Amino acid sequence: MNKKAFDDAARAALFERIGWRVRNALLGEVYATPKPGLVDRRDTGAHRDMNYETFLTSTEAITPYMVRMFAEGMDATAAGHTPEEVFQAIRGIGLEAERAMYAATDGVNTHKGMIFTMGIVLAAAGILYARREEAAERPVDDDVTPKALASADVQPMTADGESATPETGAIAGQITVDAILDRTRQMTARSMAEDFRKMLEHPPKTHGERLFQTYGERGIRGQAMEGFPILRDTAVPWLRRFQNIGTDAELQHDIAARATLRRGLLQDTGSMHAEHFENAVHVSTLIAIMSVLNDTNVFIRSSYEDMCWLQAESSTILSMGAMFTEEGVRAIEALNTACIEKNISPGGAADILAVAILLLKLTEDADADSAGC
Repeated sequence: MNKKAFDDAARAALFERIGWRVRNALLGEVYATPKPGLVDRRDTGAHRDMNYETFLTSTEAITPYMVRMFAEGMDATAAGHTPEEVFQAIRGIGLEAERAMYAATDGVNTHKGMIFTMGIVLAAAGILYARREEAAERPVDDDVTPKALASADVQPMTADGESATPETGAIAGQITVDAILDRTRQMTARSMAEDFRKMLEHPPKTHGERLFQTYGERGIRGQAMEGFPILRDTAVPWLRRFQNIGTDAELQHDIAARATLRRGLLQDTGSMHAEHFENAVHVSTLIAIMSVLNDTNVFIRSSYEDMCWLQAESSTILSMGAMFTEEGVRAIEALNTACIEKNISPGGAADILAVAILLLKLTEDADADSAGC
């Protein structure tokens, strides 16, 4: 097989894998049950216009566009375009994805916020994949040693082109959570700052503009321009911690000191156990996200005060172990009832959960690819 044929085959296989990762992350979020105020396998939460099947349909509709955003990150970078130019390019793909979503769901907004966040993260990952290929193909001679290659490329850059701190970067060839999120900041910071500047030039026309002008709340666009700190500091660390709770004696002890640990979840009893354990991990991670995220979906559907109330309730549930304790499960069920009564749906937190699931899989795949080289 010639190099071109091999490259085409490898590219097709990579994009197929990205599609599976996207689909599984989206389904992992909607499958997680119970989720306060959100659509899950059991009920429709605070919604009357969508259900579990609506999300399955929407997932199939938008997944190809998510893969295209990853591909755009790769191809535009290989062609010499900057991260900011990649962001402008994927905006058009995002609009196509929204149209496909609305067509598939008869006008229901299931994944609009998800398209924005996941699309940026995927494009950022595509940028790093392109950089890794570039580093791998670069000839090594007296002037370009392996050590030089390792330090040459992918230290993160700020929106102004300055090198960021090495602690959050990655050496050439490494695709990490921090490296991906650094790239999202490079892609969006300047454009988002300009968007916010323009919002101050006229009376608010949208919920997002009203939030910004009244409360200074920048929502998911503010998260993007800062490199999604909600993912870096909360969602991914808690997802990892709950995934490892079975071997984390300190976390188990901390939880058991305040509530009744569901030890059956921590025992390996086969495939059914694995499904129940993963569900508990995802719901518990969602609660952790809800405890700190200023979820504009909650504000828009209810009030700023209810958003703060939801954060406080979620923080209490997190402190008692969420889905990993008997008390935590009961508290989540009670919170779901309260959210439905208050018409609260923390859709922004749900989006972050799905993207966190995807991020970990992307980096695990990249590590496996590197080990196999």
